[in-house]
Amino acid sequence: MGPELDWIFYTAIAVLTISNWFGAAGQKRHLYYTTKPLVLIALLLFFSNKGGLDPQRWPFFLGLVFSLLGDILLIPRATGWFIAGIWAFLLAQIAYIIGFNRYALELPALVIGLAIWLLVSLAWVRYVRARTEKYPEMKVARRSFIPYGVILLAMAASAVLCFWRPAWSALPAGLAAAGGLSFLLSDTLLAADRIGKRFPLARFWVISTYHIAQFLLVAAALNMPSIQ
Repeated sequence: MGPELDWIFYTAIAVLTISNWFGAAGQKRHLYYTTKPLVLIALLLFFSNKGGLDPQRWPFFLGLVFSLLGDILLIPRATGWFIAGIWAFLLAQIAYIIGFNRYALELPALVIGLAIWLLVSLAWVRYVRARTEKYPEMKVARRSFIPYGVILLAMAASAVLCFWRPAWSALPAGLAAAGGLSFLLSDTLLAADRIGKRFPLARFWVISTYHIAQFLLVAAALNMPSIQ
């Protein structure tokens, strides 16, 4: 039943994801919002079946759970729900950070990674402040955008730094790095759209890069080395 069950999950995830992307691209709100949480539910069930509840993968399971909560909270269009969704995703990023950083990192890479993270985080804070300063209605959202962006950058950096974790081989490190950067791209597009940089098919590009990120992070978690 193992391979057969895997293909059932693959098919369900593919159908739900394609349906969701179609709804996003075609502005079919009912289809989009109905399938949005179902993609993460199917991915959670698949991850659980493949060992996602093992102690070393538990942070990644929690990351998916908080991401699912964030997906649900972002469905209502009110600002309060949006901010609650941001904080749910912030918890997801913290869970992923914990998952990656349970593995030792080479010291030079750690120092360089921290320096780059600090510089980019400062640039992010300045950008958000500059873009929202003239809009009083954005001040509440700014209090969430800034910490979330800083934590998201830390997650992406932790994922990329898997190349310099001695226990990690090239395949899971590459999957982790691609997943972390895809998540960063998705939320950068979302922030740009929210702050005022409107672009065509924004919802499609945001959700597609987000799903790709989650798929890659799950693949990395399933292929990462055992903790000795």
